[in-house]
Amino acid sequence: MSASRTEQLLLVEDSDDHAELAEFYIKDYSDRIQVDRLHDGAEAMAYLEQVEASPKQRLPWLVLLDLKLPKYDGLEILARIKGSERLAGTPVVIFSTSNSGKDIRRALNNYANSYIVKPMETDRYGEVLSEILQYWQLNQHHLVQDTDRSDV
Repeated sequence: MSASRTEQLLLVEDSDDHAELAEFYIKDYSDRIQVDRLHDGAEAMAYLEQVEASPKQRLPWLVLLDLKLPKYDGLEILARIKGSERLAGTPVVIFSTSNSGKDIRRALNNYANSYIVKPMETDRYGEVLSEILQYWQLNQHHLVQDTDRSDV
């Protein structure tokens, strides 16, 4: 993450309680991360269409994607992101309550960058989110996404 600019984190989460917790802990972690929340699969699909149609729109730095969503599930959203020429390099972390081996395997086979099971304990929730954010800050994927850079 660049030290001078705000990064956009796309949170696709239908549970208001989980979204509120995530937003709280992300804001606590860094005020340079702007959380844009989408409430269901239909909102996510509409957002992705808009991003694909507008090449000047900045891509999200990271997507936290719930698996069990109304209208379109997380795997459909994941397939849309990873199937898009413009969005395929955007890291997607599945952040779900499901610990089913079948769900994990399907997500990873569809190119999810990570699959993290949401902890049930509130304090652990914050620790896990901090670890996710810290990892993606260390990762340099943003250097190939950043269209403002002259050396890309």
